[in-house]
Amino acid sequence: MADAALASLAAVVANDPDHYEAHRRLGFLYLARHDRDRALDHLARTYELRRGSEAPVPVEPGTVLSPAKLRHDIEQFHYLAAQRPRDPRFPSLARAYESVAEALADAPSPLAAGKLGLLGGDFNRAIFMADAPEIGDGAVSARSDAESIVERVAQDGVAWFDDLLTPRALASLRRYLLQSTIWHDFSHIEGFVASYLQEGLACPLLLQIVDEIRARFAPLLAEHPLTQAWAFKGLQAQSAIDAHADDAAYSINFWITPDEANLDPNCGGLRVCRADPPKAWKIQDYAADRAEIAAFLEENGESTAQIPYKANRAVLFRSRLFHHSASPMFDTSYEHHRINITLLFGR
Repeated sequence: MADAALASLAAVVANDPDHYEAHRRLGFLYLARHDRDRALDHLARTYELRRGSEAPVPVEPGTVLSPAKLRHDIEQFHYLAAQRPRDPRFPSLARAYESVAEALADAPSPLAAGKLGLLGGDFNRAIFMADAPEIGDGAVSARSDAESIVERVAQDGVAWFDDLLTPRALASLRRYLLQSTIWHDFSHIEGFVASYLQEGLACPLLLQIVDEIRARFAPLLAEHPLTQAWAFKGLQAQSAIDAHADDAAYSINFWITPDEANLDPNCGGLRVCRADPPKAWKIQDYAADRAEIAAFLEENGESTAQIPYKANRAVLFRSRLFHHSASPMFDTSYEHHRINITLLFGR
């Protein structure tokens, strides 16, 4: 079946090199086969088609723009200007965005055509991508406790552990996410910007991390290829994601922001309810069944795992379990925004 799908999709892109969905699906199929180079080729193509210089305008006049997204981009340009002082683009972009931000109210508001013009033709496009190459001696830490982690997930539905990535991999991934202008989604969840695998998050290092996690926890994940990945960045001190379940078999969530950014070390992490939702309950999406989920969590409060925040701490759990942010309180300077990465495996 997979061979037939690969052949069919390859025929599609041979006939239509700009077929976004075919490239996206090929990226995930090759990743399932541990062919990271081909996977990255196709995922890079999806990004170019969606956000590249020749892509359709990513933001139309009248789009409701989040001032928080605009402030984030200004902060990122100032950060890049400090990191790359010889590149004149970033101070210029910061000034242009600041001129638009001054005229915006604090609440989200439609972006007039004239203001969009001031932002320039690169607004919400791929402006700069940092390097994040594979690491020769491995990106995921060796673990003597891998078997016990798998057993805890099988028994309780959730396990958490520290030092997921090697120090070198953590530093490189953090640099990639701080410098790369891939934070395009600003409307999915209020107070956050997000990036997805096919929208710039894919890089050689992250695909290596995915492969090595599947190998490290093979009894759970060997038969469950990656089906999606995203990174969310909280832009406010208390940016939190409400209770939801993921559409996958297993999820792994990990954090990369340094511990000193967390103003309350007892919180800021994740809460996972170990009680399985009723089998007849169809999980729909982030916004669905809010009242029912809240009632279920209240009834099963004693079954909830409280996992404090720690940089490079990972939480591996069955995706169907409800989970939500644990009362974050983070410093709001650019380098201290709380960033979590979620990998979804299987269906």
